[in-house]
Amino acid sequence: MKSYLFTTETDRGGVMLCDIDDFDTAVTYLCKRFDGVVKIESAEQVWQLTESDQLSSDAINSEPDIAEPQALEHSEAPPASDDLFA
Repeated sequence: MKSYLFTTETDRGGVMLCDIDDFDTAVTYLCKRFDGVVKIESAEQVWQLTESDQLSSDAINSEPDIAEPQALEHSEAPPASDDLFA
C-alpha cells in the first residue's frame, strides 16, 4: 500500500492510500478523480502542474456554462452543496 499527498488549486486536498505502486499511474488517477489537482507527492517523488498549465486550466474553467443555469431554473430541488460536511 502506498500513500499519495495531493493538493488542489483551492489549497485543499488530502492523502490517498491505495495499491497503485507506479507514481505516474497515481498522478493520472488523482488528476481524473479530483478537480483542480496541482501537486502530488509520494516519498521523494513530486509532480506539480506547471504555471502555464494552470493558466490554461483557469481559462477553461472560467468559461460560462449556458446549459447549467437553464437546468436550475426548472428544478424544484435546491442545488447540491459542494461541501460534504454541510
